[in-house]
Amino acid sequence: MPNRTTYAIIPAGGIGKRMQSQNPKQFLTIFDEPILLHTVKALAKTGLIQKFIIPSVDIVYTKKILNHIEDVEFLICKSGKTRQESIKNALDELKRLNEEPDFILIHDAVRVLVQEQTVINVINKAKEKGAAVAARPVSDTLKLSHLDENGDVLIKKNVSRDLLWQTQTPQVFAAKILYEAYEQAKDDHFLGTDSAGLVERINKDVYLVESPQSNIKITDPEDIELVKLYMSLKK
Repeated sequence: MPNRTTYAIIPAGGIGKRMQSQNPKQFLTIFDEPILLHTVKALAKTGLIQKFIIPSVDIVYTKKILNHIEDVEFLICKSGKTRQESIKNALDELKRLNEEPDFILIHDAVRVLVQEQTVINVINKAKEKGAAVAARPVSDTLKLSHLDENGDVLIKKNVSRDLLWQTQTPQVFAAKILYEAYEQAKDDHFLGTDSAGLVERINKDVYLVESPQSNIKITDPEDIELVKLYMSLKK
């Protein structure tokens, strides 16, 4: 397979309301290092990413954090009001600078436990097929709910989980596909929940790559303790 460039966009514009902290959750520390720094290190160690683009809510502090990493090239830009807008800002910044990577990886700033093999597998599948995302098959029993006359929630029926997956990150796309998806979403005033959803809208196939249970996204304070436990077990 010929060498093709892969850039990573890590949106870091969230404020983390559910984290019950005055600081954005990507800047909270785990074992004395900011969460964002842990995440970048996890991706960088694969050696497959030529440049990181970080749309951030705090450009100055983000630069300070990333100065701790050597031999990694960064581009930091302003985040948007939504995750989708932040990624669009990053794409626009690359275009402004005439940067033309072949593939673009998108990863949550607070998904710090991503494994090297997961990153490799998703990148390789995207290079083969054009678009791929890390995901987990749904294992819990699913119920469709409805409301009774008092507004209480009750079960309506079971929902088959056989073909259901929970999408995660990293998500990797051929750059041309990703640009097309984001431009179309902008033209349509469409706001999606992830990049894969925007790519699906332009009728491109997105392939699923199974990732381990540990690839959790830090959302609540309890998640930080779980991440610490996983990290301690790896030491």
